Amino acid sequence: MNLARYLDESRIDLDLDGAFAEDTEPTHEAFVAHMAGLLATSADIVNTTKLRTDLANRERRSPSLPGSGVALPHVRTLQARRLVMAVAVSRGGLAIPTPDAMPVRLAIALVGPPYDDKIYLSAYRALGERLQSPEWIDEVVSSHAPGEVVRALTRH
Repeated sequence: MNLARYLDESRIDLDLDGAFAEDTEPTHEAFVAHMAGLLATSADIVNTTKLRTDLANRERRSPSLPGSGVALPHVRTLQARRLVMAVAVSRGGLAIPTPDAMPVRLAIALVGPPYDDKIYLSAYRALGERLQSPEWIDEVVSSHAPGEVVRALTRH
């Protein structure tokens, strides 16, 4: 699956460290709000406030922190007209509480409408496959431009 079609370069933050420079211990809630803000820049998002609430509620119930320095906040919501992705990179590692206590270096947020299960689940599965590769994670984290992230999603 070509995940790059769901990701625009404007929704890629290669300086997550800068967004949380003031916070010595950023909260998971603040991190999720940041990712929702990236997603909200898409024209396919209907209501930014409701999206932020839906994503925060989903993550509060069951945080999407699979480990190995990765966060994968996701939700199906009526606030998305189609599947939308956002990516954020922290080269230093964001110290949000994770099950394996590893700092988050790569965050990929995914939202889609609840009536489009097939595409949503296909994208989630494709991300899961890519995230099994430490080399792929390193490639994305070491990207210097949003276009490099998009190309990494296209190649693998």
